[in-house]
Amino acid sequence: MKGGLKNRAGFFIREIVFGFEDSLVSTLGVVTGVAVGSQSQFVVALTGVVLVFVEGLSMAAGSYLSSKSAREVFEDRKRQDGARLLQERISDNESLEQALKRKKFTKDQINRIANVLTQERKLWMREVQRCEYRFAPAVSGSPVASGVVMGAFYLVGGIFPLLPYFFMPVMEAIVPSIIITGIVLFGLGVAKAKVVGGHVLKSGLEMTLISLSAAMVGYLLGRLVATYFGIDIY
Repeated sequence: MKGGLKNRAGFFIREIVFGFEDSLVSTLGVVTGVAVGSQSQFVVALTGVVLVFVEGLSMAAGSYLSSKSAREVFEDRKRQDGARLLQERISDNESLEQALKRKKFTKDQINRIANVLTQERKLWMREVQRCEYRFAPAVSGSPVASGVVMGAFYLVGGIFPLLPYFFMPVMEAIVPSIIITGIVLFGLGVAKAKVVGGHVLKSGLEMTLISLSAAMVGYLLGRLVATYFGIDIY
């Protein structure tokens, strides 16, 4: 059961990490900036909710379209490989037939040898294509499933930076929002390292630093805009 869950997570790791991480970082940066600039709980909550839902739908649509396009490119390449294989089979069979005739093989023996070699090549090409298909992130899974996973994890990720603003005064909620988002991103980095491999602590810290950078950018922009419009920041 655990192995199957891990395999499914690995299959959609691009959508899970991209959707969840992008939502956490984007939402944190925006709500931090809006909180500092407006100091209004209503404005922060409205901005955050609209941002998460609109961006979630946008990310889902983008993931669907990009996965669909990548799949079409991949299928077209498979058709080209098949056409090339047919052409090579014709050429190889002609040269093989000539070589075997010199060795005094019968026509029936020549046909059997040619069929075995062709089947072996088909199996090899199928295995190469299977490996390429399995590990190409853009085409791992159906486009619809990729879009749903991307959108769902974007919506879930946006909850964490917003949560403190529903229960605390705006300026008091900024630090808890950053801390919660940092902890969640650290956990995401750890989980990603366990699924795809890599240094657990390094991956977690990398994600956490990204969230802190987003919060800092949002805070500075909020202060700049508030100062420009003459809003006092408490």
